[in-house]
Amino acid sequence: MTSLRARSVVAATLVALLLAGCVGPRDDPGSSAGEVNRGGADDGRPAALAAEAGFIDVPGSKTLGPGWPSRMFYSFLPAEVRPERAPIIVFFNGGPGAATTSILLPYGTGHHTLDPAGPADAAPVVNDASYTRFANLLYVDARSTGFSYERASVRPSDCHGEEQLYIADAADFIFVLLEFLDAHEALRDNPVVIAGESYGGTRAAVMLYMMQHYTLRADGLEVMGLAPPWLKGKMQAHLDAAFPARAGAPRAPAQVAEQFGWQVLIQPSLFGVEQAMYEEPLARADPDLAGHFADPGARDRFDVRRTVEEGELVAEHAARSMRNAEHLEALLGVGLTEIAGLTPPERWPSSRYFWSGNEAATAAASERALRAELGGLGADDAYWLAMGLPCQGYLGDHGSLRAFGEILPHTATFITNARHDAAVYTEALPVFFAERSIYDVAIDMSLPAGAARPGVVRLTSDGADIALRFPTYESGHAVSVGAPRELAADVEAWLAETGASARR
Repeated sequence: MTSLRARSVVAATLVALLLAGCVGPRDDPGSSAGEVNRGGADDGRPAALAAEAGFIDVPGSKTLGPGWPSRMFYSFLPAEVRPERAPIIVFFNGGPGAATTSILLPYGTGHHTLDPAGPADAAPVVNDASYTRFANLLYVDARSTGFSYERASVRPSDCHGEEQLYIADAADFIFVLLEFLDAHEALRDNPVVIAGESYGGTRAAVMLYMMQHYTLRADGLEVMGLAPPWLKGKMQAHLDAAFPARAGAPRAPAQVAEQFGWQVLIQPSLFGVEQAMYEEPLARADPDLAGHFADPGARDRFDVRRTVEEGELVAEHAARSMRNAEHLEALLGVGLTEIAGLTPPERWPSSRYFWSGNEAATAAASERALRAELGGLGADDAYWLAMGLPCQGYLGDHGSLRAFGEILPHTATFITNARHDAAVYTEALPVFFAERSIYDVAIDMSLPAGAARPGVVRLTSDGADIALRFPTYESGHAVSVGAPRELAADVEAWLAETGASARR
């Protein structure tokens, strides 16, 4: 066991690391998928669970524009065995502005997957390591990314963002999650696992902090800034419906964590630019990354084993499949015409935030076949975008770092350590924890006993003993692309070890 003595005492917190990775109003406002499938079967039993995809209307946020609402896309794949008892893994990519439908949905997690070594036009193949073997899967695209779109005509002049935009971003995902759970009675009280990649680590920690501490006053979260005005009431209503024996009683963080108490962080960013600056000197000293830093333009920083061009092919493969109706239906498990809100006129009014007219024209040209099949869109709209950003970028800061520290005592945490990632250097995490927390930090490579990829970071202090699962992968930033079977096996075992795989 290697021990690293904490050299400085900062608030009871920790953290990880960085980076990833319009049409005007018309007559039909459409309908959100949050309004669909709310009822049970005719005999009073919950409706059977099946693959579905759709949209949920999310309230406007003044921190991400002038308060325009957004329609956020989700895809759901039920567990293959007893989905009503299986945990729900909520997947999202980071960026900010990276589409979940560009990495985590098409690569290595669902029933079907793209082969990253295959040609860019290759169809999805059956995934023999699908997470549906042990969990329900819910994928969500952030507002204005992937298939998500705005419900108004947006303009660059509307962007006037305020501080701590990551709070509004996390709130979007909480709203989608609660709407989805409350529309599916069979899943309403299932354990929920928040799985974020890259900047998704910031989003995951802030989401869990906001949900676990929902009883704090709505006008100010203790370690951050403003909370959405709906958070307290919506969380209480969900908990009352999911656990009626305690209806009406405010829940302490540990009680909320009985349902919302797991996070899988894939090469996570939790502390923004300062985290990246901390990592870089340690990454430069790593012999596995030496070639990249010697000639950074020649290799893909997200996976230094491949060239930049090889990395672009992986992204191109996903983009083509998102714009190919047959490929997309295989990945989603549903027909595109079954997705309410996807096609005109249901989606109107709808728009995308384009930086330029050229960007809009490029998007239109790339999805010409999809538009021919599903229907034409306006010049300021698109069916799918790999990246989108409603306003300026936003990364984590000291507030998101403190949020991460606050949730750790109640939250089972799994963090990947990808050896060939120069964008987020997770190898630095134990040193970072030792220097930035009140904990003594130890790395135990003997645990879990018998694991193919052992590794636990243990954080101890007076009255605290926290174990963070920390397996190492021969992979780049996107571990579901570089080591899909290994990651799936480790997550499955960890969920069983931490109690998420059995109804609490």
